[in-house]
Amino acid sequence: MMLNSLRLLIYIFFFLQIQAGKAQEKWIPMDLQSRIALAKKNQNHVMLAEYFLGKPYVAIALSAENPEKLYLSLEDFDCVTFIENVMSLYQSNGQDSLFKKNLIHWRYSKPKDIRFETRQHYFSAAMRQLIQDGWIVPVHPSEEIQSIKSFTFLSQYYLPKGKNISIADLERVEKKLASEPFIYIPSAKVKSILSSLKEGDIVTFVSKRIDLDVQHTGFLTFRKSNWYLLHASQEVKKVCVSDKNLVEYLKSHPSFLGIQVFRPNFIK
Repeated sequence: MMLNSLRLLIYIFFFLQIQAGKAQEKWIPMDLQSRIALAKKNQNHVMLAEYFLGKPYVAIALSAENPEKLYLSLEDFDCVTFIENVMSLYQSNGQDSLFKKNLIHWRYSKPKDIRFETRQHYFSAAMRQLIQDGWIVPVHPSEEIQSIKSFTFLSQYYLPKGKNISIADLERVEKKLASEPFIYIPSAKVKSILSSLKEGDIVTFVSKRIDLDVQHTGFLTFRKSNWYLLHASQEVKKVCVSDKNLVEYLKSHPSFLGIQVFRPNFIK
């Protein structure tokens, strides 16, 4: 009798532990669930992105080496995690477990093997995978040109630091990226392609550095008869809409060569 009672107590203890763990994995509050539903109804994820206006910009929140820990926060962002979170939330239908699954898919090349080396450090790598998966499509106006990128920034940056990171794995990723065409729209041509853009397009700002692909990213939003950037801004230190339109924003950043545009495949 005492043995059965002990077993029952053990069962109750582990059941409560499991339920407590489940309770902790709650990230999407009710008002955000409502915003997701509204955005889905209107097929407009910009409505969802606007929910985070004013949230602080936080750089280098993700792991600096192995062991890699999944960073999940709806309270602070850098430009890339802002894109990842908004898109993962939109595709989650307000479900916590699906949100986490989507976020891992956006952020890692091998969702079942989360390591520093499998994180999509180069935004180009993430976009190419998501294009293959059919989650986004590239926008290719005739004004595009091809450039050469060596994609050596990350491996060279970490090489002397002695971190728990496989430099060889990073170099393999970089070599593959460098072997594929890198296409973008030059800054001088952006004005001529504005009519081909759509609300919610993901825009990346191409770096002048040969070893780096892009320096910034955000969503396009149409306001005051022009295109603006809805993004997590390092300059303003928060999620905001740019005070300059897209063309003027490019002019104010001489380190940008131009842009790339990617369209989530649910935009009509």
